[in-house]
Amino acid sequence: MGDCLPETTMQTLQKLSGIAVLLLALHFTHVLHHVLVKMPHDNAWFWPGMALGVVVWAFSFIGGYLLLRSSR
Repeated sequence: MGDCLPETTMQTLQKLSGIAVLLLALHFTHVLHHVLVKMPHDNAWFWPGMALGVVVWAFSFIGGYLLLRSSR
């Protein structure tokens, strides 16, 4: 069985997906900044939640980069 889509279509989809993921990571950075500025820091779940948010951001940024890189 062959591939369903031609190579150029797959490369285009990977580029668009990579750009979408990087834009999502940029928006997530904006959300993390607002949470850091607006939320009270005395909440017990604030710092673990912020650390988890940074981990999710890092993985999404790396995933977007790898999608863009693999589409070459």
